[in-house]
Amino acid sequence: MSATMDNMLDAHAAEVLEVLPVGIMLADEAGAVSYANRTALEFLGIEREGLKEINIRGMFRQNTGKKDIMLRTKGKDRITVRLNRIALSGGCSAVVMTDITEIQQLEQELLKMDKLATVGELTSGIAHEIRNPLAGIKTTAQALKGEIPDNDHRVAYISRIIAEIDRLNKLLLNFFDFAKPKDLNVRACDLKKVIEDTVFLMQDEARQNRVQVMEFYPPEQVRIRADSDLLQQVFMNVFINAVQAMHSGGRMEVHLADKGSQVEITVKDTGKGIPENIRNRIFDPFFTTKPKGIGLGLSISYRLVKMHSGNITFATGPRGTTFTITLPKEVAM
Repeated sequence: MSATMDNMLDAHAAEVLEVLPVGIMLADEAGAVSYANRTALEFLGIEREGLKEINIRGMFRQNTGKKDIMLRTKGKDRITVRLNRIALSGGCSAVVMTDITEIQQLEQELLKMDKLATVGELTSGIAHEIRNPLAGIKTTAQALKGEIPDNDHRVAYISRIIAEIDRLNKLLLNFFDFAKPKDLNVRACDLKKVIEDTVFLMQDEARQNRVQVMEFYPPEQVRIRADSDLLQQVFMNVFINAVQAMHSGGRMEVHLADKGSQVEITVKDTGKGIPENIRNRIFDPFFTTKPKGIGLGLSISYRLVKMHSGNITFATGPRGTTFTITLPKEVAM
């Protein structure tokens, strides 16, 4: 092959490397990086002049290997990059860098949904076993209450028993909602009104916690096709969670935005934020930091949002937490 052809191939190879969606780094026998393509530079968040500071020996303990690392791009996004080191002739090395952030997120979503389904089956069985005896206890207590004069001090004790049974039945209904969520009853609805109605229903809880509720809506209706009853359950859980996060009072903001084919609902509170060591567990079933909670509210909300082909995320810090719910205007059935 002629020298001219070799030069042409080298030039074309360089062009191909620069447009690859994976990062490529080339290093000499000492580990010093002599070349990195555009994607690799973006992953590393550096300019080409910064390559002299990088040595791949610090990334791998062996000549070949694989490693996942967390990086922050120039746009300040956190990504997970998988590094694969390939030994070349003459002691040189190539490192292939692949962004696996979306793959990891998908794996986590699948694991979470599998966990939710498994726990749901267990929960359903337990709830059935408890609910039947409770019905018998309540019937007996009501019969006893009817046979005792109203001024008898025992009436108060029986009334407390009945109230506690009602509370347990309410918890069991939460178990059933979690274990076997209802089928979607999709119909046209005004999402703005759904949220307004939910805010109205939780105003007493907000007042008791000295929380000011502020609502921000577009002037026009926001029409979507969804199950409005299930969405109201989602919003109620998120709103109550926000209000209860502000133990000494505060402010909760509810924002609704029309994003074309999607709608976005954000719920901001001014609480102390979610501690870092539990942030990856808040959507897990039965996880709660509240003394009287059972930890199903956000788990149920997570599942119901996913049933609507939507997404629910949060951002948190010392000045509060923001939950963001994204929903398509048309639910895929």
